[in-house]
Amino acid sequence: MSRPKKPTGLFLAIAVLLAFGCASGPQLSPMQKRQTTTKLVEGFYEDIYRATMTVLQDQDYVIENTDMETGLIVAKVRRAKEEGIPLFGIQPIADDKLTEIEITCVVNILNDTNSEVRLSILETTYDKSSKKDARQIYDPIVYQNFFNQIIVEVKRREAMK
Repeated sequence: MSRPKKPTGLFLAIAVLLAFGCASGPQLSPMQKRQTTTKLVEGFYEDIYRATMTVLQDQDYVIENTDMETGLIVAKVRRAKEEGIPLFGIQPIADDKLTEIEITCVVNILNDTNSEVRLSILETTYDKSSKKDARQIYDPIVYQNFFNQIIVEVKRREAMK
């Protein structure tokens, strides 16, 4: 009989945050939500825009819609729980259901060398193909992980020029 794998410390901390922090935590004000979901990123607009798409694709998301002029990117992934959902290290909380994660991202040009990236992450669970539950994700760790990956990808692109 093989021993079950022990979850890593980071995974355990994130699972606790999702189980207790998101579901029963205090309600966030619109400004607190904006602070969590928005990040100023240094770099050229096109590099930031393309880096964002690259990070999503690296996490197995399918790009559904893009508009470089407005900065919009919409990406989704839908899988069974057993397969895992690439949400920057977080597994879905629903058992025996399909889970769809939709990320909507808008990259806004602030000036020649800075843009603002704003994300919206929606998790929807389905039970036998009917919509069961949808919830907006506001976990700061999820957003920080995503923003960090974008920044690394922007720097990688700059180094290649």
